[in-house]
Amino acid sequence: MQRKPIDKALLLGVPAFLLALFILNITAEGEMKLAATLGSVGLCVSYYSFLRSGGVSRRYPIEDLIEKDGESLVFHYFHRHERHPLKVNVNTIYALNFSHRYLGVILDNNGKGFDFHYPHTEAVIKARLQEVLGDDGFNNVKKNV
Repeated sequence: MQRKPIDKALLLGVPAFLLALFILNITAEGEMKLAATLGSVGLCVSYYSFLRSGGVSRRYPIEDLIEKDGESLVFHYFHRHERHPLKVNVNTIYALNFSHRYLGVILDNNGKGFDFHYPHTEAVIKARLQEVLGDDGFNNVKKNV
């Protein structure tokens, strides 16, 4: 899954701008200090709201994040886009933990697992897992252990 150029710019540009506002806040005095503080707080709230908005989930559909490839499931990472996706055999999945914007995959009943943060609700993640695993496969896997 490739990120769009605007997402790369936001993921790199906003933290860099926040760092600049932080340095300005340390060195400035008076009204400039107040403006830097208010600007950084506003930017943090706006950035967080953007990441949690429905627009991000529409641009990254769950079908692109969780795919079936023969007897394997492919889980793409939403954050840290340079990482290769996790490809696991369906039979090695012991448990699935899911909640709002979160999916945990535990393999082989050994407690080792992988965490994924997706911009989707619990119902959407659960429905996609049920779709790719099938009803029998989904019912055989433990949930939220």
